[in-house]
Amino acid sequence: MSQGVFGDLSTEDFLSQYWQQKPLLVRSAFEVPELSFDAGELAGLACDTEAPSRIVLEHGEQPWQLKQGPFEEADFTSLPQTHWTLLINDIENYFPELRDFITPFRFIPDWRIDDLMISYAADQGSVGPHVDQYDVFLIQLEGKRVWSIDDRPDYDTTPISGPALKILQNFSDNHSWTLEPGDMLYLPPNVPHHGVADGECMTLSVGFRAPSRNDLVQAWLDQLSAAPSFNKRFSDPMRAMQSNPGEISATDTQALRQLILEGIVEESASLDSWLGKYLTESKLPDPALTEDLPEHPDDYDATCDYERYPGLRIAYTLKQDAILLFVGGNKLLLDLNLLSLVQYLCKEHYYSANELAAACTDPEACELVNTLIKNNNIVLTEPESCISQQEFDQHS
Repeated sequence: MSQGVFGDLSTEDFLSQYWQQKPLLVRSAFEVPELSFDAGELAGLACDTEAPSRIVLEHGEQPWQLKQGPFEEADFTSLPQTHWTLLINDIENYFPELRDFITPFRFIPDWRIDDLMISYAADQGSVGPHVDQYDVFLIQLEGKRVWSIDDRPDYDTTPISGPALKILQNFSDNHSWTLEPGDMLYLPPNVPHHGVADGECMTLSVGFRAPSRNDLVQAWLDQLSAAPSFNKRFSDPMRAMQSNPGEISATDTQALRQLILEGIVEESASLDSWLGKYLTESKLPDPALTEDLPEHPDDYDATCDYERYPGLRIAYTLKQDAILLFVGGNKLLLDLNLLSLVQYLCKEHYYSANELAAACTDPEACELVNTLIKNNNIVLTEPESCISQQEFDQHS
């Protein structure tokens, strides 16, 4: 895989000139390795697992018909020869080697990265012209796909009526490119685009999380509703007489406003903690991803390699006198002397025996790793990955 996915453009220049501003096409951004799967295996994944999958038929029972997985074999054998697409989200959890396509974009913090989606399309397959509300990097994996975009600010937003998909009715492009394996197209939010397969093809898309204000407020209010401070009730001792019982007085309105706002202010001190837990909430893993995980002892074995549990999110926040480590929606309060270990755990997905042992320099560090192991946050890679104590000592 090449070092610079933006070609001659530095990451800093990409951030200042393109990120969330305008599209960028990069030829030969990636060296695509030989894949460990094909279209048939993707169809099997959509049938035999709980991988988030869907099929888009341009000419189904209705225009732009959407079918949600899991699927059965008949769903694929009944498909036409052309004009359909299979989409599978979280594909990096099923084929971990594909994480290499996410790694170059980790200059954007992990909490912003959503997942890696794969799109397999029959000839002329597409999901229709549409707009995304988030950034996306589109990487051509196999075959060719023609991408057309409209980067004019005054594009027609009228959707086609009927389909569950939000297809633009009057899409008109002003740029078009054919992407071949290794080519990449970056699109910021709100850029209409339309990708059409030129023959069979596979495309990866690195999607980003962009929670709306409504998403955040609703989720936080759900949390606040259980807070003790929000059980406080309105009270009005020494109430003055009121001439008309139908009036909601300015005094009452102000007191009610104060009741609400004081509760929010009291709980806002814990907002950073809540955000860390919210942003690291992990999707429930597909049982197919965990059924073959090796059993391991509850105690950390320094001679073994470990890895993150499939799909687990880990992040941290630095406070003046502590570290808040967030693991799958849970919070751990840690001493600052564990910072190097926390940074290592958050940066890597695989933890080799020697590197993990080097990061566990004191009993507190070992205790943290033990906690993660007992909670199944990190698990053994393979039993045979454990080396002998003598080999471990030689490498330490």
